[in-house]
Amino acid sequence: MSLQRAGFVAATLLLAACQKPVGKDALREDQDLRNQVLRDCADGTHINSQECSNAKAVDNADKLERSLGSK
Repeated sequence: MSLQRAGFVAATLLLAACQKPVGKDALREDQDLRNQVLRDCADGTHINSQECSNAKAVDNADKLERSLGSK
């Protein structure tokens, strides 16, 4: 992960308590952010449970779509 990307993720996490949670659309579009949120949720360092839920829902939907393939 680039230093700029790490800074963005850190800033997002710091501001999470002050702003509404990152939505599913943003997590769907930015796989790096989604993966970072999922890692932080898994190790207990992510402070926003709604973002954890959103990231997991998007990740599950993505896995289901890939397993079913395109129609």
